[in-house]
Amino acid sequence: MGKSIIKSETTVPKVETQLYSDVCSLIENTRGRVATTVNAEIIMLNWQIGVRIKNDVLFNQRAEYGKQMVKNLAVKLTERYGKGWGDRKLLHCIRSAYTFSEEQIVYAVRTQFTWTHLRSLMFIDNELKREFYIEMCRLEHWDTRTLDEKIDCAKRAKNRLSA
Repeated sequence: MGKSIIKSETTVPKVETQLYSDVCSLIENTRGRVATTVNAEIIMLNWQIGVRIKNDVLFNQRAEYGKQMVKNLAVKLTERYGKGWGDRKLLHCIRSAYTFSEEQIVYAVRTQFTWTHLRSLMFIDNELKREFYIEMCRLEHWDTRTLDEKIDCAKRAKNRLSA
């Protein structure tokens, strides 16, 4: 009988360790999926807001009225949802609508880019360069810091060649 007590005492820590490890994996995997889902929804929301503003306000070529309308909208959204909805954010949303097609946005969501990735990419005016960086992000799994560093490095190299 003494032997079985010793045996169970030595296996309990292993079982507890495995249980702890398994539960941690479940939590971390779920957190990752939740973050991916939230990020995808943020990208779609921001792009859809940009499309809505572009089509309803700016597309009708009411430039001055449109600018004022965006500022007014930003004030109201900030009052309701907080400081993350200023006119600068709305301008990024609008720029995303001009820069990316719906197909490109769905692709970006599917490849798990972040809004910050897209914000960096939308300021690349050359479509071929932008597609290059999108593909490199996808293949190399670049985070936004790496993407920004690569874009900045390319700009510096171009400037050196121009000088």
